[in-house]
Amino acid sequence: MRRVVAILAILEVIALVAGQDATVRERPREGRLSLSSPKSAFEFVEEKGKWVRLIFKGKLVWQYNYGVAAPVGAGELNATSGFLHPVWSPNGSIVTDWGAQDHYHHRGIFFAWVKTKWGDLAPDFWNLFAGSGRTRFEQFERLELQPDKAIVIASHVWHAKKGDQWLPVIGERWTITTYEPQSEQPDFWTFDLETELVNITDLTLEIEEYRYGGLGYRGSRDWMDKSKREVLTSEGKTLSDADATDARWVLQGGIVGEKWSGLTIMDHPKNLGFPNRLRVADNFPYVGFAPMRKMSFAMKPNEPMKFRFRFLVHAVKPTKEQIERLWHQFSKSAD
Repeated sequence: MRRVVAILAILEVIALVAGQDATVRERPREGRLSLSSPKSAFEFVEEKGKWVRLIFKGKLVWQYNYGVAAPVGAGELNATSGFLHPVWSPNGSIVTDWGAQDHYHHRGIFFAWVKTKWGDLAPDFWNLFAGSGRTRFEQFERLELQPDKAIVIASHVWHAKKGDQWLPVIGERWTITTYEPQSEQPDFWTFDLETELVNITDLTLEIEEYRYGGLGYRGSRDWMDKSKREVLTSEGKTLSDADATDARWVLQGGIVGEKWSGLTIMDHPKNLGFPNRLRVADNFPYVGFAPMRKMSFAMKPNEPMKFRFRFLVHAVKPTKEQIERLWHQFSKSAD
């Protein structure tokens, strides 16, 4: 029996994908998320019950938090999971934040709706402290290491509160694809986040027009000092005038410790609302793409809705022309 289990364990992590040798773990359980391969410079490292990190040649890239937790002092309602934080620049700086006292519910890189209607309820999946909605990790579907990329697929469930019950409303699948950099000392990491959402109920979920929601990015706490923070959009807008404008990409960066670091989010042309409207906060380091800032829309039962974004995590300040060239590459990429 032990021999059979050992054979199954080997088969679980070796597969042939698209003509390439790839190390794969399908539906891995908690405690089975650490994964490496002699054919990939990437590896996944797990702290059981908490998170899985992606590492490239010994350098930290990002951390996906699957364990339910709340920031210190935030209260139980702010407990959540299924988000990215920390995200590291190639120079080692952390460019995300979680647990800032002004917005405990801001959680690194995350995705959620704010003002919604679902039957006789109005769940807010963004402002967790309101106690009407929440988002939670459900399970890992796949970990994969290829010679030139690393892929993780995880599913989430969004709940609405009705009385004492949390009712599942949206099933969400995140696919995070991280690409091998083109140099030994990279100026930036590149990874894509694709989120596919499905209303898993019999009622239409209405997303109302509002000034924020969708993809959120809370930046480094060092950027609370506005003299250390900067914003640039594809349309040439900056921190002073970027809010409520449309953009194909947005960079938020600045000084972290003593180093310049930053993160660019790119909007894909096939996304709803493209080019999406920005929420750029003035007095705290938050930026995001908010399709509901342009329009209201609805999620009918069982109809999937997909968004795709690319992230560049910078160790060197890029020029507008460099980001523009990289956005055009992303815009032509397949789904």
